[in-house]
Amino acid sequence: MGVALIKKIHNHYCHIGREQIKSKISPYFTFKNMTTHIKESCKKCTICIKNKTRGQEKFGLMSHLGPAEKPFEIVSIDTIGGFGGSRSTKRYLHLLTDHFTRYAYILTSQTQSARDFTKLVENVIKSYKIEIILADQYPGINSTEFKEFLQEKGIKIIFTSVDTPFSNGLNERLNQTMINRIRCKYNEGETKTAWTTIAHECTKRYNETVHSVTKFSPKYLLEGDDVKILPKELDKEHKDLKHDREIAFTNSQRSHNYNKKLFDKSRVEYEFKIGEKVFVENGNKLNRKKLSEIRSGPFEILEKISKCIFKISAGYKKAESNLFHVSKLLPAPKDEIR
Repeated sequence: MGVALIKKIHNHYCHIGREQIKSKISPYFTFKNMTTHIKESCKKCTICIKNKTRGQEKFGLMSHLGPAEKPFEIVSIDTIGGFGGSRSTKRYLHLLTDHFTRYAYILTSQTQSARDFTKLVENVIKSYKIEIILADQYPGINSTEFKEFLQEKGIKIIFTSVDTPFSNGLNERLNQTMINRIRCKYNEGETKTAWTTIAHECTKRYNETVHSVTKFSPKYLLEGDDVKILPKELDKEHKDLKHDREIAFTNSQRSHNYNKKLFDKSRVEYEFKIGEKVFVENGNKLNRKKLSEIRSGPFEILEKISKCIFKISAGYKKAESNLFHVSKLLPAPKDEIR
């Protein structure tokens, strides 16, 4: 009787929350464990799980690749669109960042094709050996052509799951930095310079500037060459690149641990198991229609790809679209109610 009343009020008043249900019932009725039943009823409501933005726990602690212990052990690739102007027909800026030194390489292009990303990687492997590439699932990067090129060169590629930019956080922060600097330089004078020229200049200056995490410039950590305002003749400071790289790694590790501590504060540690039923988020909120369900499911977990990536029986034709980050999952109650 009590549980049925809770459900009736919850549904009748458009899926109201715990306190509101209690305020409707308590002036007239009471029964054993009423507060617990109200809490469980709200928690197990399928409609609430699939449509409400608030009141749901966030699962999965931070688990990033790295920190890298040496140059080009791990690099990230990303691409930014929306550029262009009267002095350039190019629309895209492709970036490759080394996780250890933070050194950045760029390529400006009219397209986002496999050929563009191949050329970007080739610019690096002329001088250095890349071990792992971390990248989002852009068609050009996820193409057979690009993956075969990487296989031929002995480079492993790891894809981030759909709609999880924080999985490639190092590149996301660099993207913001580069866009801001390019925008500032582009709008600095009355006469406009081609954005591609400015992008290369900003990348060069970025590589010569001390990084806020490592406390050394990317150029110095990679090449041992430190660019300073002070003339070399007056610079008496002795540099030990091997020792400084050890310091840079320690600084990166400290930053990673601090960020993990902040991230994990609002997360719940939970071990998802193969065969378990879960709800999954329906894409980016900016691309989702206002009244579309926030989550779909429940679906079954088919495979554990890594510590934080799971293959879900979501039914998408593209295989990669069925891979979800743990932060996009919500365990389905064993006895959901509607």
